[in-house]
Amino acid sequence: MYKKIWFKFHLYLGLIAAVILFTVAITGAILSFQKEIIQFINKNSFIVNPLENKLSQKEILVRFQEKLPNEKIRALTVFSDKKSSYIINVAIKGAKGKAAFKGKNYYINPYTVEILPDILGEKSFKTIELIHRGLIAGKVGKQIVGASVVCLLILIVTGIIIYWDRLKKAFIKSLTFSFKSKGRKLLSTMHSSVGMWIIPFLLLASITGLTWSYSFVKDSLYFIAGVEKVQRKPLKRDIGDDKKDLKLPLDEIQKTFDIFEENISNYKWANLRFENKNGIYNISYLKNDAIHFRARNQVQIDSTNKKIIKHEQFSTLPLNEKLIKSIYPLHAGEYFGVIGQVLMFLSSLALAILCVTGVLMYIKRKF
Repeated sequence: MYKKIWFKFHLYLGLIAAVILFTVAITGAILSFQKEIIQFINKNSFIVNPLENKLSQKEILVRFQEKLPNEKIRALTVFSDKKSSYIINVAIKGAKGKAAFKGKNYYINPYTVEILPDILGEKSFKTIELIHRGLIAGKVGKQIVGASVVCLLILIVTGIIIYWDRLKKAFIKSLTFSFKSKGRKLLSTMHSSVGMWIIPFLLLASITGLTWSYSFVKDSLYFIAGVEKVQRKPLKRDIGDDKKDLKLPLDEIQKTFDIFEENISNYKWANLRFENKNGIYNISYLKNDAIHFRARNQVQIDSTNKKIIKHEQFSTLPLNEKLIKSIYPLHAGEYFGVIGQVLMFLSSLALAILCVTGVLMYIKRKF
């Protein structure tokens, strides 16, 4: 009797959440290799033909400013790979909020300061990401997605309860299905076996994903991990148009990069935002052997006294801090390398299959 009750609960809860979960699953699968796809279709922007010597950072900034004198340069990202382009970030005049904070990126050739083509596909992937996180419906959409993910967690638990007897009797067999079966039997065995295979991945993706829908989930993870949550500084609401703001302390910037490169060689990229206090700059950089793209390090450099004041490395953090600062890579599977990405991609597609087979089972049962 209790099994029938759990089955009904599982069935109707699944039907309620099916469309949203299917949408989240498909968009999640598409986003799994977003960075790789963007780089592949924009080779002309990311890859350059190396010459004998790169220009210095100062020379690059001077030449860029000569080409675009009205742009306010805010940051420069350099890459150690000789074939990689550099990125110059500029302010967007009149922009507010996140747009003002993010600015606009120009990809440039570090040998000639040629401005490379704009990146294609970013807007499309941003739209897909907005669908994935909140159905392009703002805060309301985030709550709907969050509620659906909570439903998914409940469906995982009720699914295990429903198939528990089968799991105990024939665990290995319960993880397989055969296309020789027909109709509801095929749908049922496919639904249960596929679901059992992807439970660990769904749990990881669900718990980490809920941090974007519900702040209390993120706060709880920080509390459980024993990590203090860093309060973000409020975003600047607008960007000034004052011509004086265009001037850069070029010598200080060059000294900062020189000190960085003298002391740190094993880096993939390094980003310097031109915000400083008394000649002290912060550089964020990623090591060549970083576990994922968010395993970033911070170094604080005093350009006046030519020394490093502070150096924070991701690799030296305790495991709890590494995990809490890796919520997105864990969610996308990137924390575990390419294999993790592939498994999370397949799990997203498998979740879509669960939604379809669940609905088809209901239709066959009714009609």
